[in-house]
Amino acid sequence: MKYIFWLLALINIGLFGYFNIDVVLPKSAQTQQAEISPEKIKILSQQEIDAIKTTKKAEIAQPLPVVDVCFEWSVFSDTNLTNAQTALESLALQSIVKEQSTQEAKRFWVYRPPFKSSTEALKKAAELRDSGITDVFVVQEPRWKNAISFGIFSDEKLAINLQKELQAKGVKNVEKALRTQGKSYSSLLLKNLTENEIAEIKKLKPNFPAAELKEVSCDAL
Repeated sequence: MKYIFWLLALINIGLFGYFNIDVVLPKSAQTQQAEISPEKIKILSQQEIDAIKTTKKAEIAQPLPVVDVCFEWSVFSDTNLTNAQTALESLALQSIVKEQSTQEAKRFWVYRPPFKSSTEALKKAAELRDSGITDVFVVQEPRWKNAISFGIFSDEKLAINLQKELQAKGVKNVEKALRTQGKSYSSLLLKNLTENEIAEIKKLKPNFPAAELKEVSCDAL
C-alpha cells in the first residue's frame, strides 16, 4: 500500500511540474531572444549615422532665447555725467541718458571726511575692514578725494541708522550729508550687461560715490 501511495505522489508531482514548467523554470535565452523581433532591426548606413550626429550637434548648439535685462546707473550731476559716459565708453558700453527730478536724485551719504593723503585714507580703510566694517571704500572723485565712504542711501533714515551704528562701534568723524546737491541730475540706462561688465562698472565706485547700479524695467529705454 505504501508503494502505491508514493508512486501516485511522484506521478502527481511530475504532472504538476510538466503543466507549470513556465512558472517553475525561467524562459530560456533562446525564447527571450525570439521576442526581440529581429525583422524590425535595421542596420544604419554611415551616411545615416552622420546625419543623426549632425542633428544632435545642431540641437546642442541651438542658442537660448535672449531675455532683455536693463540697468540704471545713477545719479549723476551735470559735472560728472560726462565723466561717467566716458568711463562706460572705455568699457565699450553704450548708454542712454535719463533726466531725473531733484526728489528722485536725493542721496544721503555716510562718510568720513577726506584725509590729507591717499596713504592715510587707505590705511584707515584697512583698519576698518579688519574691525569688521567691510562696506568701505576710499573715494577718488576730485572734490572728495581720500574721503572714506560707508554707504549712500535714498532713504535718509537708513543713513541715520548707519551713522549711529558706526559711532557705536567707535568709528570717529562719521558724518551724514545730502550727497547730491544741485538742480539737474541724470541716470544712465544700459541693456543686457554681462556679469563681467557689471563687475567693471562696480569697480568705478570710488570715482562716482553717489552712483548706484540697479536692475530696472526695460520700458524706460
